[in-house]
Amino acid sequence: MIRRLAHGLALAVVLSGGAVAQTSAPASTDIAKEEKEACTKNLKTIYQAVQAYQTDHKDLPNWLSDLVPQYLPDANVLMCPVCRRTGQTEGPPLADPKLPSSYLFEFNPLPLGNTAPKAPNQTRREWKRRQMGLVGSMVPIVRCRHHNPVLNLAFDGTIYESPPMWEQAFTNRVKPVELTAARLFAREETPQEPSPIVPSARRFPARNQNAPEQCLDLTEFYNAMLSESWHGGRENTLAELPTGLQTFGGVQFDVRGIIQLGTKSNSATNFPTELHGIGVHQKCRRIHFLHAAAWGNPPDNGSHIADYVVHFATNQMRVDVPVDYGPTVLNWHTRPGEGDAADKLNVVWTGENAVSRREGNKLRLFQTTWTNPVPDFEVETIDCVSAMSRPALFIIAITVE
Repeated sequence: MIRRLAHGLALAVVLSGGAVAQTSAPASTDIAKEEKEACTKNLKTIYQAVQAYQTDHKDLPNWLSDLVPQYLPDANVLMCPVCRRTGQTEGPPLADPKLPSSYLFEFNPLPLGNTAPKAPNQTRREWKRRQMGLVGSMVPIVRCRHHNPVLNLAFDGTIYESPPMWEQAFTNRVKPVELTAARLFAREETPQEPSPIVPSARRFPARNQNAPEQCLDLTEFYNAMLSESWHGGRENTLAELPTGLQTFGGVQFDVRGIIQLGTKSNSATNFPTELHGIGVHQKCRRIHFLHAAAWGNPPDNGSHIADYVVHFATNQMRVDVPVDYGPTVLNWHTRPGEGDAADKLNVVWTGENAVSRREGNKLRLFQTTWTNPVPDFEVETIDCVSAMSRPALFIIAITVE
């Protein structure tokens, strides 16, 4: 609800997420227009600050106060003119914990609690990400509920008006009930504890004796099997992926296991954030990576998620090969709201599992090729390093040419 700091007539209206706002008697038409224009200007300034923060941190802030002062030098921008006139600001439970603010930051880290009985510990941020899978970038990132209609700043920077429940503005695309936390997390499963890592020879198929040295041997680096639900839950596997020496996108790969990198996602904390010393020990013109991402969604597009670090044998030279969500890989499960993003990537395998069939999605793996700028120098090793953003890279195979 809204915290009142001044007296005035209050009118209760029901808000999205079950909150309640109170607003004072309406201002004159001219004053309301001026306040709306000034508030719109504030929202544009906030959007630019959020974009700058995201560029530096590869993630959204937890609260708008995190933007002050580095990205938002003037904290007064967080105060709508209506609030300066009425003395009202956002109040608990959705209020910014550090600074008084007129604006509701939708992508905050508060747990959903009873609004998502199947997943009470999931956050509003994750809820908003899932909503984006249904209505795209028009999901509000910031809202000012002190106007009638409400002003919304969409994830893509668009500013639009809506009823108190912004979901009502998109009934031509999806029923509002489909956007509720309870519905979006209705089939949430409690992640299973990952199996302890045991010696690779006991977990993974043996390497084909005829495998060429160009198909790198990743056996000692595998930390998940193709046949296991390595992200938790049940039946979410790559068991349909053909194993052994397989050709994808015109390149032969040695497919026998998974290297999953860790990241900031709570589901990925049991995986390493860095792996060092994948042996190459040969000259090459190109390196082909068969890989994909986990825990990624359309809002993550453009985020830097990992690097392949190529080490050369002779002069201690190294080259970083960046992996970005969107330009390089996407989630291994297709996601609503991706548009034609996958069409720009080299998808070399598609398949299904029980989870994808239940959700109406497909599985896919991507091939990325890096051209070596110094092919006359021997490549000694390759490292895989997570950038600790939300999506996490996983690698199936690496082949040099």
